[in-house]
Formats: sequence, structure tokens, C-alpha cells
Amino acid sequence: MRFITTVTALLLSVFCMLTSQAQNHKEIGHLEFSDTSFNFGPVNESQGMLAHVFTFVNLGPEQFVVEDIEPSCNCVTPDYPTDTIHPGEKSEIVLYVDLINHPGVFKHVVTVKGNASKEPIRLYVSGYVTPSPQPLPEWDRTSSFKYSSVYIQKNYKNFGTVSTREPVQAEIPVYNSGKQPITMAVDKMKLPPYIKASLLPVKIDAKQRGVIKVQFNPKIVADLGNFAQQIELILLSGSETITIPFVVTAFIKDEPVAGTAPSQARIQVSRLDVDMGIVKTDDKVVVDVTVANVGTQELDLRSIRTSCSCVEAFADKKELKPGASTIVKIVFDTRDRIGVENKIVSIFSNDPVSPIVTIKLKATVTESGEAPKPAGQ
Repeated sequence: MRFITTVTALLLSVFCMLTSQAQNHKEIGHLEFSDTSFNFGPVNESQGMLAHVFTFVNLGPEQFVVEDIEPSCNCVTPDYPTDTIHPGEKSEIVLYVDLINHPGVFKHVVTVKGNASKEPIRLYVSGYVTPSPQPLPEWDRTSSFKYSSVYIQKNYKNFGTVSTREPVQAEIPVYNSGKQPITMAVDKMKLPPYIKASLLPVKIDAKQRGVIKVQFNPKIVADLGNFAQQIELILLSGSETITIPFVVTAFIKDEPVAGTAPSQARIQVSRLDVDMGIVKTDDKVVVDVTVANVGTQELDLRSIRTSCSCVEAFADKKELKPGASTIVKIVFDTRDRIGVENKIVSIFSNDPVSPIVTIKLKATVTESGEAPKPAGQ
């Protein structure tokens, strides 16, 4: 499995992932790995790429979200789940290790960031690389992604947690292995207004390196929380058009303000734990939660996200003046569900102290809508 094969999965994710930035910052995930260290032993540089799969299960009481993964070396490319990992669910993290131009002993660590109760989570890969007897041209043997004559170090950028206050940017190394200079066809790229891309230098000559500069402005994005967008970078090499699929991911939040300002919006939710009791499968259970603005400025309910497509949540009003309130209607579709169900509704607002409030839902789904009878009765 290569990262490039996960592009579609990144975009199809409904981003119903729970952030660890909940109102009380309670850590609710607990990952148990089958192993956290792997030694490849002696390997030949000519192999080019190694991969190891670290499997894990979420043993926590609530869902887990991988927010970011930081490798200690850019020769390690992680491929990790971007969707919610529910309690009891298994998943995996794959680490790809580039052997090219890295002879000798290696030991790399990858730090996994998320809402785990045992942070930090660190995964280790090690081994010994035997150099190739006849070194090949550097870029022709790297683990970089190749599109025609263009090599790009990676075809994605995870900006991690970003603020709506200011844009962020990244530079992705590229190499032109062809015989013609390459340029970026900016006028042909259909980029959303919150993403910009450029080539530095604007013309990369044959057998030369450069960077693709990607800028992301979270303030223009209409929503908060988890974000992913695939774009197409278009390069020109002589008469040839080279299209590079590129994925931008991030977690967007309003910038929190420490302490209590004299004038600000403040969110108050009537209940953060909702027990729906025993319900019947194939029914739709509806509950109401009151959200009020107890601050001195207008409260803007920026977004309401749920952890499952089986749960929908709607607010009567999205803008609340000081002292005003609204009803958030939560609908749980129990179709094809049996047993204890735990779901999450996350409310994103412009409250600088508590920008994300999490409502926990619990229900016991039975075929009859009645309490299950003890065994033997």
C-alpha cells in the first residue's frame, strides 16, 4: 500500500472524526499496537523502498483520531487512517522507508499525535542498508513520486492543526529529470480560493531542482474541523502537460484566547451526556439539546459535526445574540444496529475559550425496544 493509493480514501472520508480539543480536553482514545518497533535487518540499497505495517486496536471508551504523524527523518513516509477509529475497531499505520542514499545503520522514530490516553505514541523502524555497488543517479532511485519527467518528494501535505487567523504554507521539493524546462500552468489549474500553488523558480531547467510552494488559507474555508481537498498541479514540459494529483489536509480551528476577555461570545449547552435509553432497531430517535449564548458578543455556531452517518444534528438558528438560545435537534437512525451504541456530536463556534463542545450520545438498541432478558429466560 502506497500513500498515493489513499488519495481517494482521504477525499471520501466524511470527516466525522472527533477532535481531542473537546471542551474539557479529556483524552478518550487508547491505542494498543501489536508491536511498536520493527527491525528490517540487513537490506540492500537496490531494494529502494521498505514498508512495515503496524496494526492496532482502539481499546478506549470512545473513538480515536490520528491528528498528525511526525517522522524523525524525511526518508520515512507514513500512511495512516484519516477517519474515526471507533472503540474496538482495528486499523493500521504503514511506514515506508526510503533506502536510497541512506547506507549503513538506521533507526527512525515516528511520533503519532491524537487523542490517545498514553501520549506520545512512538513507532520505531531500524535496520542496516548495504550500499549499492554502482550508485545510480540520485533522483532516479528515490521513493519520490514520479509523473512523467517530474519527481516530487510527496504528493500531499498535512498542515496539522491550523488557525483561522492566518494562512500557512509549505514547500515540496521537485526535480526535473527531463530534457525540457518545466513551468507551472497556473492559468489552467482550477484551484479553490483557499489554496494557491506556485513553482520556485518559475522555470526549472533540465536536470535541476526546485520547489512547489503550496499556500493554504483556513480563514476562507467555510467550515471548521477536519479538512481535505484534492487539487491538480499542472506543469508544462515543452509541449507536454504533466498533471500531478495533490492532497491538502488540516484540522481547522479558531484561535483560542487564554483567560476570560471582558467582551466575548460564550457557549452553554444544556447537556453534554445524552442517554437515549433502550430503543428499537430501525427507528429514528430524536432528542433536543439547548444551546445558549451567555456571553456579551454574538455567538456564531460555525459547524455541527457527528461521528457517524447514522446521526444528524441541526440547529434552529446559527447566530445567537447575547442571552439568546436555540435548539439543536439530534436524530439517531438505529437501522441495522443492535447493542450499545456510543456516538458524538461536536459543535464548533466562535467562543474563544471553548471553540469545540462535544455532546456524547448513548443508546441500547434492541429488536423489540425493550430491555434484553437475562440468559435462560
